[in-house]
Amino acid sequence: MKTQLIILFTLIVSVSSCSDFLSYDETSSYSEDQVFGVYSRATQMATNVYSYLEDDFGSVNDAMRAAGTDEAEYVWPNSNVHTFYNGTWSAINTVDDKWAHYYKGIRAANLFLEKGVGQTFEENKYQSGYDKAMRKYNNLQYEVRFLRAYFYFELLKRYGGVPLITKVLTEQEANTVTRETYDKISGFIVSECDEVAKYLPRAYDASYDAETGRATRAAALALKARCLLYGASKLHNESSDVAKWISAADAAKVLIDSAVVFKINQLIGYDKIPNNIALPELIFACRVPNSGTFEALNYPIGFEGGKSGTVPTQNLVDAYEIKRAGNPLDGTYFNWNDPVQTANPYANRDPRLGFTVVLNNTLWAYTERVEAWIGGNSGLPKAGATPSGYYLKKYLDPNISFKPSGTTSSRHVWVIFRYAEVLLNYAEAMNEAFPTPTYKDAKYTLSAVEAVNLVRRRTGVLLTALPTTISKEDFRAKVRNERRVELAFEDHRFWDIRRWKIGPETVAIKRTRIERDPLTGTFTYSTYTNNDRIWDDKMYYYPIPLAEIYKNRNLTQNPGWE
Repeated sequence: MKTQLIILFTLIVSVSSCSDFLSYDETSSYSEDQVFGVYSRATQMATNVYSYLEDDFGSVNDAMRAAGTDEAEYVWPNSNVHTFYNGTWSAINTVDDKWAHYYKGIRAANLFLEKGVGQTFEENKYQSGYDKAMRKYNNLQYEVRFLRAYFYFELLKRYGGVPLITKVLTEQEANTVTRETYDKISGFIVSECDEVAKYLPRAYDASYDAETGRATRAAALALKARCLLYGASKLHNESSDVAKWISAADAAKVLIDSAVVFKINQLIGYDKIPNNIALPELIFACRVPNSGTFEALNYPIGFEGGKSGTVPTQNLVDAYEIKRAGNPLDGTYFNWNDPVQTANPYANRDPRLGFTVVLNNTLWAYTERVEAWIGGNSGLPKAGATPSGYYLKKYLDPNISFKPSGTTSSRHVWVIFRYAEVLLNYAEAMNEAFPTPTYKDAKYTLSAVEAVNLVRRRTGVLLTALPTTISKEDFRAKVRNERRVELAFEDHRFWDIRRWKIGPETVAIKRTRIERDPLTGTFTYSTYTNNDRIWDDKMYYYPIPLAEIYKNRNLTQNPGWE
């Protein structure tokens, strides 16, 4: 029977209050044998580690992390997402603090790896299906090691070097650990990915009951590629060590070379990406139980049940190219000084814009028209109306209804890794590693330009290919812009800003004022800039929460947060 594994994980978490063995430790009323000597309980201890995966369907006090960047704004003032840029962020007043969360996940992983690995469940040996059950069970150790490596990456990109803990510690031991360097944690993640990739299956076929949602070999390779890309970037590679960029390119290349085998190489229509567990390019995802919470948080004001929340900025909208023939380096960026373009600023744009952003005067949920203009049903001066002129579309299910006749819900799928990112990782690394973005040889048979063009030419997008004459500097700008639009609202921009060290360039937030002539029905668009945001270079890393430093005086604070 096919198992929807993430549903199982959710059920495990939801019933943990009455299943004490799920939080087994040295003080548990269950003995070690009662937990790890029973197949179902030991398996649940491992699958419970998946419950520490997180999505970003409003993870920062109902806001997406995108609202802490120039990708989006959050319309309501009561969310602590504003702490990212309003000058109140500190080691006491933290935001998106995941230190304790991920160390709990790491402890859960360590516990299974210490106590669960090697169990043979002899009492089950002569039962039907024992061999298959043990094949699945023995694979869990590699899944758990992948998850532990992923949790360390989530800590690494927030805090830099952190304590490396690979065994279950007592509370006293935990309060004496010290931080390792960024490179050591990064090296650990990479080595774990290399090791578990040897054992994780390409897919969970009939021999694993065709389960879905579990970590695969491709997931481990994707984590390695992302980790090495971050390590090669300016924040962690001030000397521009080319060897780091080559390692990042090589890691992405392994996945690209195996994409057909892993069945992840089909770049279908961009609108099919959100909430699609069957997405052909999907490598790893976090599935969320059926709900309409994300829709309630982000449907436009003026729509039944809509609260509004995370809204795209004009900065993001400007990043979508004009779709036209000719050299894409000449005249493809939107120009607010061109009266032809500003008369209808959303015409002939990169199709990904319309799949990511709810644009003024377009149909949306309930097949109603979004009136984002001043005085419209979703426009200012209504409380909660978008200040930017736009609403979020990506990841929202427009079929969810909050009408009194009956509310609905649907499954949401948060993408963690997908193939388009791997291509863009490879392209960026290749451009930094070699003299030109068109570099190819017997080993690197795909150039950086060709990799980006695979993304730009995906089904339904079909932008003009980047030319082979493009310079290294122009390509760097293009690949960064391509990441911005292709990976919008997938939690990349926040971290790209940091690893590229471009924080000061991202604080000016552009908005559009939309006015409608009541006689002709025509619209006038004018842009302006909000300069209220603050940037300080200490914000390239998060502060270590002061509560953690009080508990463990061996922890050192990140620079600038003392």
